[in-house]
Amino acid sequence: MNYLSDEEQFKDILNNEEISRIRDPLLRAIRMKYWSLRHEAFLDERNIPDSDLEKVYDEIKHKEQEEIQRFKHR
Repeated sequence: MNYLSDEEQFKDILNNEEISRIRDPLLRAIRMKYWSLRHEAFLDERNIPDSDLEKVYDEIKHKEQEEIQRFKHR
């Protein structure tokens, strides 16, 4: 498997294929959790108007970055 570099695995946004190439299973799970939340928000157009989608994405991204920071300092 061609794993992502340390720098690559901490990019702001990763796609599914990139996430699957993260070596550490805990970090991979964290990144997949937040990818799924962004995807669900995108699909939830009935409850999240387009005008609010960016705000929702920003909130998810902020929570993801907090969890990644905790991961880095464990």
